Amino acid sequence: MTNLFVNEVLLSRFDELIQEGDMRWQDFQKDEQGVIMDIVGFAQWSTSCLNLLDKLSISTNRFVTQFEVWAVGGPGKRMNIGAALGVLKSARHEYSCGLAIEYQLSVSAAVFSGLLDEALYLSQKGYTRAAAVLLGAALEEGLKARARAVPITLSPRDTLSPLIAKLKAPEVGLLNEFEAKRLEAIARLRNDAAHGGEFTHEAAIVESAIKEVEATLGKLLSAA
Repeated sequence: MTNLFVNEVLLSRFDELIQEGDMRWQDFQKDEQGVIMDIVGFAQWSTSCLNLLDKLSISTNRFVTQFEVWAVGGPGKRMNIGAALGVLKSARHEYSCGLAIEYQLSVSAAVFSGLLDEALYLSQKGYTRAAAVLLGAALEEGLKARARAVPITLSPRDTLSPLIAKLKAPEVGLLNEFEAKRLEAIARLRNDAAHGGEFTHEAAIVESAIKEVEATLGKLLSAA
């Protein structure tokens, strides 16, 4: 999987908050006393920024800590809209380059990429059953990683079908109906390979499923 794990929804939200931040910075500069007049609006904006920055990495990431230095007031602290906005713009740039993705999911993405590469290699060498089993394992672990990031409570019994159902649930909405049906077909493919008996699926079917899983995990692991 060579795709950058960048979510266009997050980029769009960055742009919205940066645009609002630019307006707040301009208003602040016009005030001769250097006072934030709309403290309620500023608190709402800075909280939304922190919520977005938290999605990029673990909560102790540099963007969060630096933004808090400038945007969180209190006794003996001075808020600086311009500096906070600079941190937000930096985070947006780094994220757009694929350099500020959620840490645990980025590790997961690298692991699953290796599994899918190996599955494709096995299929191309004629080991389609083994490739299908490995493909299913990559998909299952990838879905679990995404579910935990929501967070969704998982049980040891949550294999592919229960995981797909949980990610498709209306209150989660990470999979649509079409995507869920496609993944259910891949789950059946994996089950056919893992449970013994005759395995009649051709290499082309397995390799198409590998591409499907690659695209799905690329989407899901970038949407934290």
